[in-house]
Amino acid sequence: MNVTAVVRLIQCILIIWRIQAMGKQVTNVAKGIGMGVLAGTAVAAVSAKVLSGGRKKSSSMRKTAGKAMHTMSNLMGDMEKLLR
Repeated sequence: MNVTAVVRLIQCILIIWRIQAMGKQVTNVAKGIGMGVLAGTAVAAVSAKVLSGGRKKSSSMRKTAGKAMHTMSNLMGDMEKLLR
């Protein structure tokens, strides 16, 4: 086998390995950003309702925020599967 062919083969293997490593990092970054946005939105929505007054409104808002968080976690899971 030719030396240059071996060197090129090693270079190709390293390139494929780097692409896989970058893909994993992108997935982790995307999940982190999504969870941060989700948490910030939930806190803002609940605090806005609590500050506006009314116990019934705030409890229904907590339920709605819980449902929204569940939906967003499902969405993040689907996005993670797409990025793989």
